[in-house]
Amino acid sequence: MKKISINFARGSEHISTDFNKFRDPNEVRGAYFYPLSTIHCPLFAIRYLLFFICYLLFAVCLSAGVVINEFVYDADGTDTGYEWIELYNNTSADISIGGWKIQFWDEEEGFEDAIVIPITATVKAYGYYLIGQSLFAEDFEEQSSAESVDLIYDDNLGMTNSPPACIRLVNSSDVEIDRVAYEDTYPDIIAGEGNTSAGEASGGASLTRDPDGYDTDNNQSDFYENEFPTPRSSKYGTYRKEGVCYAVPNPYYPRKQTCKIIAPESCGSLNMMIEIYDLSGMLVKRIVGTNEWDGKNSEGDYVGTGNYFIVYSATKGKAKGVMTIIK
Repeated sequence: MKKISINFARGSEHISTDFNKFRDPNEVRGAYFYPLSTIHCPLFAIRYLLFFICYLLFAVCLSAGVVINEFVYDADGTDTGYEWIELYNNTSADISIGGWKIQFWDEEEGFEDAIVIPITATVKAYGYYLIGQSLFAEDFEEQSSAESVDLIYDDNLGMTNSPPACIRLVNSSDVEIDRVAYEDTYPDIIAGEGNTSAGEASGGASLTRDPDGYDTDNNQSDFYENEFPTPRSSKYGTYRKEGVCYAVPNPYYPRKQTCKIIAPESCGSLNMMIEIYDLSGMLVKRIVGTNEWDGKNSEGDYVGTGNYFIVYSATKGKAKGVMTIIK
């Protein structure tokens, strides 16, 4: 890709925007804009227009069509019946995927058809399409109530747990739409996008994009291991509310009171555990046997002001949330 640099003037300072450095579209969105009164026209107007065009082109590159968004190939315990693949539509228009296929890589045969998607299937704009095996489908419907798996596939068609490992999505004409190599597969055997491979997921964890649909055509940078998978079907909506836990009160002042973590009823409370993480992903506190938190870390000190992630897990399900602490 050709390097594109645009400088925005602010008094005597300049902000250089190098599009080769961006891996997160939020970084592009974070570029500063200043009132016209502080910048001379029409030079600013030209620069602004160029930046806007480049941003649109960059955004399109990161959001092209339907992608393999998240998948579990090594379920916790027995794999058979519990594997699943989630597709995501990056665009503002519904996309028909009837007749499309998921193919698995085989060392002897190359890519082979594993899953054929029904001719009537559509992925809604910025929506999901969930493909899973039978036992996963049963658990998913039991835990989410408002959702069901969009397509159930043969329990005998398992994804490999060891390299070389690769899956891909092709359309009805066998034109490749997306592919993901994983398990640190060497590119000289089978190359993933960007001639790279996503890493390894431990039992029960998924490989997922973050944010949904984020696609730079580089498997290594686009996917990460998610210990709390978030399968979503075409009916995702009601399930969104059920998959969220809340802190009450929020924002929370630790020195004045305790807070309670409220989780969806569908998760239950059997074997309940609550984990609090800071924004860097470091575990701050693990709480077992109660849904109350006093605002202290595992060493007994009050945590600092800021936002924190909440992860609630119990026998029947898991939920996530965000809370704000003010000291």
